[in-house]
Amino acid sequence: RPGGLVPCGATGSCRGGQRCCQARGGSWGCCPFAQGSCCSDGRHCCPVGSRCTGGGWGCSPQRWDLL
Repeated sequence: RPGGLVPCGATGSCRGGQRCCQARGGSWGCCPFAQGSCCSDGRHCCPVGSRCTGGGWGCSPQRWDLL
């Protein structure tokens, strides 16, 4: 929701246009890509159309023919 807040869990929030990603330990972080994907390391995210590689150390273009 651009201009508003995006709720994360019971108490956190991110700015509009961002996505909430749950970090290890249960805390929340904000991904700057609204439709991005959260990486398994709990610290990184990738833009829409790509996926996390190396546990969050990079993003790889997602190829739909490989799904």
